[in-house]
Amino acid sequence: MTNMFGKLPKLLAENKASLGAWVTIGNPEVPEMLSLLGFDWLLFDVEHAPLDFQVLEYMLMGVRGETTPLVRVPFNDPVYVKRVLDLGFAGVLFPLISRAEDAKLAVASTRYPPKGVRGVGPRRAAGYGLKTAEYFDRAGSVLVIVQIESQEAVKNIEGILSVDGVDAFFIGPNDLSFSYGCRSWKEEVVRKAIERVVDVSRSLGVPGGMYCADDESLEFALRMGLKLIALGSDYRFLVAGAGSRLEKARSLVGSSP
Repeated sequence: MTNMFGKLPKLLAENKASLGAWVTIGNPEVPEMLSLLGFDWLLFDVEHAPLDFQVLEYMLMGVRGETTPLVRVPFNDPVYVKRVLDLGFAGVLFPLISRAEDAKLAVASTRYPPKGVRGVGPRRAAGYGLKTAEYFDRAGSVLVIVQIESQEAVKNIEGILSVDGVDAFFIGPNDLSFSYGCRSWKEEVVRKAIERVVDVSRSLGVPGGMYCADDESLEFALRMGLKLIALGSDYRFLVAGAGSRLEKARSLVGSSP
């Protein structure tokens, strides 16, 4: 097994931007290819993608080098959290964090007693028993990333980011936009909400991130000083690359004698 924590913790500690991608296709070749390309981190999406725990384990085995594997659980529930952490993920993205109490539960789910409520049985994360002591020494370093995607979360952002153990936050631009009755983060009310979250995060010293589906959102996130930059997802990369290649080929076919 490679270093499960990878390069992301160091990049966050040094306040440097990191580039990642969403993984949704249930095949270990996908994270293997993306990690070989050099992404700093990969986020395995169990909230929206059709990934079960067995497939997730196979996919995690495909991660290479110093790429940090993260996972988004379906819900802020300790049952989901202990299962993904026992597979060997370095951090968890918790969806729908709207209050400080939600953030406290998220942190507790990743920590062993007496600091938390995580059940003891790390299995693959501990090298199948070959590195148990080493894993227990490092388990408290599992990254806790809270997803900010509602008006309530923006309202309670100081309390959420002040919770001990929250390592970073992540803007969910689509859900946040819908929460305000909008369809895009570009609309003023949503953009101002994001700016408020970022301002609070700066004052508290908590790094943040955002899903950036295009160059405009990428440039916005970088201007805001966000550090966890998601450049897209596997299926979007596939569609964009294949679509561009097909369009080019059709133009050549159409222009041929």
